[in-house]
Order: sequence, then structure tokens, then C-alpha cells
Amino acid sequence: MASNNDRLRAGDSDRADVCGLLDAALADGQLTAPEHAARTGTAMRAKSFGELDKLIDDLQIPGEMVDAPVVRGGRGRTRWIPAAILTAALVAGGLVGCVAHSTVDRAAAEPLPDLTTGAGLAYFIDRYRAEFGETIADDVTVYPGYALFYRNENGKSVYYHFDGDFSLFGNPSSRKPDTPTVDMGAIDLPMLARLFAGAPQSLLLPGSPISHVSIEREAKKDAQPYVQIYVQNENSESGFMTVLFDGEPLNVRPPNR
Repeated sequence: MASNNDRLRAGDSDRADVCGLLDAALADGQLTAPEHAARTGTAMRAKSFGELDKLIDDLQIPGEMVDAPVVRGGRGRTRWIPAAILTAALVAGGLVGCVAHSTVDRAAAEPLPDLTTGAGLAYFIDRYRAEFGETIADDVTVYPGYALFYRNENGKSVYYHFDGDFSLFGNPSSRKPDTPTVDMGAIDLPMLARLFAGAPQSLLLPGSPISHVSIEREAKKDAQPYVQIYVQNENSESGFMTVLFDGEPLNVRPPNR
């Protein structure tokens, strides 16, 4: 007979929790890289808590994760892994940012993921490709719950809003033929997922959320497209970092620097 966990459906946050546990296990030496890759791929496709539980049943659980729904239930192997260690590993490239590796397969009724995470940005780009048949835009600004972007349509600059669905945001306007564009399909999403995770620490705002992310390119010859990641704390102190699509850093600007 199937257990309750076998029948209980898992959501995106549960799959993300398991990805975080698997990343921690890789950093801690509990999993090899091939084991980690196999388990994270399975985690992103999991439909139930039972499927997720099988992926972490033999692992020690970081203390800060013991209250996650996928962990509750009497595990006795709890072990603390400081968040600072995980953040340092993410920034150094030691973890693979598992939530950005797989295409996010979501039913329309499910909640929108946080678009300023690796999984959320991957989801937005997948939806953009499905809607427009390409991943090219003039510029894009992504917030946790929605995205705004301009794109070229028949020589006009058309402004869109995305919050799970695409809708026009204002009227089309004139567009210069040499307006720079960005191809979001060229972004190294696993690398960007690591940078998203480490940005608050790198900007001396640990524990603060990413407020928004911009994707753009300057209008000059040979300019490369870039991503700017903005972090803001509860006191409205903010900083940002700029990286190329392959993750190469251009600058890091903590508050008041």
C-alpha cells in the first residue's frame, strides 16, 4: 500500500529544498559529482514527496533545513552545515546550482516561482521561448514575481509584462534599427544560479533578498551583454554586481562603495 508521502504531491519549493540538500551533500563530500547530477535531475522531475524522500533518505541533513516539509518526520541524522560555508562554495563555483539545470515543467495552476532564482529565470526563459519562438529581447528586468521587457516586433519597440502570462504593457513605440539586443538563451544559467545564491554575501548584505535583475547590452560597438544583480536589505541599503553571460564579474558594488 502506498504511504501518504508516496501520494502527497510535491511543489516547486519542495523540489528546490531537495536541490539545496543535495548541493550541501556534494559540498560536504557525502555525494560524488555524478551521484549529485543524477539525483538533482530526478529531483526536478519528482511529482511526490515519496520520490523526493528517496533522494535524501541516506543523507545527513543541515541543521537549518530540518524544518523543511521534505525533511520533517523523525530523521535522526541532523548535522549543522553553516550557511556561510554553503555561500562561499556557491560563489567559488563549487556547487552546480541544481535548480537551474533542468527545464521547469509546471502546470499553469501552480504558483509562479521566484524569477530571481536560477530555477525562476530558467522558467521565464523557457516560457519566453515558447511564446515568441526565440530568446531575443531589447532588454529585460526581472523581479521576484514578474518581469518587464522590450522586444522588436515589426520594427516597433513593444513593452511586455510577464507574471505567468504575457501581456502588453503600454503601446508600441518607435525603435531605432541599431537598438542593442540580448539573447537570453546564451546565459550560463547554472553559473548565474550560483551567483544569485552568493550575491547577498558578496555585496555585504547577507540574508537580504535580490530585489531585481536586469539583462541588457550597451549601444556601442563590440559591447557584450551583461546581467546586473541588485540586492536590498530591510533598511533600504542596496548594492549590485555586474557579470557577463558566462558569469565573469565586471564589478561588485556593495552599499556606499
